[in-house]
Amino acid sequence: MTASAPQKAYVLHRRPYRETSLLVELFSERDGRVGVVARGGRKPRKGGPVLEPFRPLEVAWTGRGELRNLAGAEPAGSAAALQGEALYLGLYLNELLVRLCPRFDPYPRVFEVYEQALAALAGGERDFPLRRLERCLVEDLGVAPDWGRCSGCGASVEPEEYYALEAERGLLCGACSPAEAAFPGRAVRFLAGAEGDPGPEDRRRARDLMRAVLGPHLGPRPLESRALLQSVRRRGGRS
Repeated sequence: MTASAPQKAYVLHRRPYRETSLLVELFSERDGRVGVVARGGRKPRKGGPVLEPFRPLEVAWTGRGELRNLAGAEPAGSAAALQGEALYLGLYLNELLVRLCPRFDPYPRVFEVYEQALAALAGGERDFPLRRLERCLVEDLGVAPDWGRCSGCGASVEPEEYYALEAERGLLCGACSPAEAAFPGRAVRFLAGAEGDPGPEDRRRARDLMRAVLGPHLGPRPLESRALLQSVRRRGGRS
């Protein structure tokens, strides 16, 4: 039976399996997303649960095939203290990784940015850690547009200009696209890391642009974490 070397990982998702076990999706530092069976994972453990989201773990597994058997999981640090809205934003990041990352494809840069995003969310940040993880993910998956220039004429993205997104061509300036150029250059540059904080409206447009980039790859099934967050915001009186 093949056994993996221990490595750092996070729980992205878990669900009950049979009477006492769990099916767990891990995001590991060296092997990317890995599905494991945690036998006896639902039984009470001295010191509290280990297989919980946002806690760094040292894990190992055995077996071959699509689903492995968890051989060990120990805490490798304290869980990120995500409360309130930050909790749902963390669940959103987890769901993105489950939906978009193929199993057993390593994404070490995404893993590093994910850890940074959890720390930033716990520290009270919101837009920047989400956009940075999304950008890193689409870039490493090879589905990101060129953030720096119009794909039609090659002109550099300018903060005061507006751009359209076409699935097959990428970002297009107003002169190159028949579609409405709805995304301000400041929002595009924010996604590219060239703008610090473009202001609330442009941050919203950056969010909408990233949703447009991610949408074709997520498919028609809505993100459960996004619906939960919207419900929480409605109850709190926010749009």
